[in-house]
Amino acid sequence: ALGMDAPFGYRNKAQFPFGTDKEGNPVTGFYAGRTHHIIPNTDCALGVPVNREILEIILNFMKKNKIPSYDEKTGKGLIRHVLIRYGFATREIMVCLVVNGTEISEAGELLSELSKIPGMTSITLGSNMLRTNVIMGDSFDVLWGSGYITDYIGDVKFHISSLSFYQVNPVQTERLYRAAIEMAQLTGTETVLDAYCGVGTIGLAASAKAGKVIGVELN
Repeated sequence: ALGMDAPFGYRNKAQFPFGTDKEGNPVTGFYAGRTHHIIPNTDCALGVPVNREILEIILNFMKKNKIPSYDEKTGKGLIRHVLIRYGFATREIMVCLVVNGTEISEAGELLSELSKIPGMTSITLGSNMLRTNVIMGDSFDVLWGSGYITDYIGDVKFHISSLSFYQVNPVQTERLYRAAIEMAQLTGTETVLDAYCGVGTIGLAASAKAGKVIGVELN
């Protein structure tokens, strides 16, 4: 068995939907089972602790500036989701605000508060104006800092953008890849095909013991 020693606080990625409560206040949290009703919660035991601070800053900003959450039923409102990424090795943080539009009014105030958080590296804006359950749009704009954060799996350094696929559990990912590569019994002459490779985590991990690696990815 290759279970986790401490199965909490391990997720390096979290996506939080935004909505409105009965009093008209913006809320974020998680959907109740089989519904799109949001149960307010900014403190998830599986995510990193800084998520709560980031979400509270965004909620307070929305309340102060009367910026509405997106309403799936009407298609109106602005803030749809917030994506947060955290580099466990680098401690770099990314915040991507997914909006039903192309900008956030008074965004400078929000950027000022978020950029004070130690490790904040990238704040981006993703536009998604489609009436769909898909969270992310097709593109994003950099509002502050870089367009990506960096992190490591083993000795390999990765650039991770808002739209990148990257494994959410860095500790178990490294264990899993090590076990898979050992089972593959690579001799240094093989060609490894990493299909649907995302940012290439599996292929690059195998590259040290393979002859050649080919990664295939649509995004």
